[in-house]
Amino acid sequence: MARYRIVFFVLCLALLMSSAGGQAEVTDRQKRSAGEKDSLRKPWIAHDMGHLRLSGGELSVEKFLPVPTEALTGLPVTPPSLFVTEQVRVNSDLLAQDTFAQPETQAEPHIHANPSNPNNLLAGWQENRFSNGGARALGYGASFDGGQTWTEGLLPQMTVAAGGPWEKASDPWVAFGPANRAYFASLMFNQSTPDNAVGISVSTDGGLSWGSPVEVVRSNNGDFNDKETVTVDTFPDSPFFGNVYVTWDVNVARNGSTVAQRLVVARSTDGGVTFEQPVTVRNKGANIGVIPRVAPEGTVYLVWGGGGLRSNTLKLFFSKSTDGGLSWTPKKKLTKIRSTDIPNIRAGEFLPSFDIDPDTGHLYVAWQDKKGSSIDKAKLMVSRDGGANWSQAVRVGDGPDDAPEFTISVAVNRRGEVAVSYYSLRNDPARAFLVDQYVSISRDGGNSFEPAIRVTPASFDVRFAARAGGSFFLGDYVGLTGTDDGFQMLWVAPELPSIRNPAIVQPDVFTAFAQ
Repeated sequence: MARYRIVFFVLCLALLMSSAGGQAEVTDRQKRSAGEKDSLRKPWIAHDMGHLRLSGGELSVEKFLPVPTEALTGLPVTPPSLFVTEQVRVNSDLLAQDTFAQPETQAEPHIHANPSNPNNLLAGWQENRFSNGGARALGYGASFDGGQTWTEGLLPQMTVAAGGPWEKASDPWVAFGPANRAYFASLMFNQSTPDNAVGISVSTDGGLSWGSPVEVVRSNNGDFNDKETVTVDTFPDSPFFGNVYVTWDVNVARNGSTVAQRLVVARSTDGGVTFEQPVTVRNKGANIGVIPRVAPEGTVYLVWGGGGLRSNTLKLFFSKSTDGGLSWTPKKKLTKIRSTDIPNIRAGEFLPSFDIDPDTGHLYVAWQDKKGSSIDKAKLMVSRDGGANWSQAVRVGDGPDDAPEFTISVAVNRRGEVAVSYYSLRNDPARAFLVDQYVSISRDGGNSFEPAIRVTPASFDVRFAARAGGSFFLGDYVGLTGTDDGFQMLWVAPELPSIRNPAIVQPDVFTAFAQ
């Protein structure tokens, strides 16, 4: 496939540089995009702006598919389900319209439930996307009643829009630790200089207030840090109880080109106050989308996508550490990734989702893959022996064979039930733009799944979502977390009328509970 012939080691930089939003009229979008293209950039940015790979192939930021001038009516609806609560809007558009950023846009949500208090939920998302990547700020939301009501804000002292020094931020990722301590991982970077950093913000009150971000790593030599994630050891019997693990990939630049993509892990043993020097897990080939998780006995596991620098074959890899992140096993291939484009939509292809059963330690990996069909479907594989052996991949959803499922997330709750959430085009006869959020639940450890639950009350038109180059963008990730007796979901959907133009709709962050 032509898509695989794109050099994979620029994937993570391209992902970041190309995200876009779209709630204004088409002419306004083009004006903002042109303004950003003319702004000052260092060679390391300009080089990769010519390779906007993403889900829709190579698309320049000038190529915008026409957007309807009015929101559609009569979209497919579903009766209320007994297994999912009514959706709740989490955000309220805290930033005013900006010259270049796309107003009223949210994207890429993430969520986590407090293990000490499952009613305490923490959400993060990107607020006001730029058409060439990043956002004006990162938004957060905290709930103490299981997602019924939320307190929201902008992560402070990070971007200029939130009182900080950085021009842009991206890749929100949240996690709880012991004693109601919460962590918010972010990518901070400038467009006018090559400076970029991975930051960790800490909250000691369950996510209501936040300190200034601590820089885990900072680069200004052309290297670019990307796709950071965070997890915390919350198991009291673990010898590494309380350790904070931050993972990311480093795009190593030489003469304006990316020549390597290292996978690294840094840990904190003092609650995120300081971080040790990063440990390299894999120094060869391409590595992206790493997700860390901790098992009950303290073993740290990693799952990520990668391959050779110029290989057409992409794979899922696995590694683990039994000494608190100081050393790691050699990578192990789990499976090949066989994914295909979803026209005009940027999806989370190549990016796995990963979770661990908090009681048994069983490992669950989900991703989108076209094996066995002509289009991408949600797939799942399981290991019940610490990653020594893995099950065959199984298809999760039950939608029509020609309806793509994309941007996959997996979570395990305290009952050992497994949920996989995903966006789907199954209710659009044209399989083009009308999207719904679904969740499929397994009560037998991932061996089989019950009929999929439609989470969204009605299909939404993805053409009113944010932009990634010329593609429509809901996020590279979608939020899903296990609780004591169910699953809390977090997704983006353009449903409510725009304040600037009530004839169209804007994207917002929504949540609901399923069991």
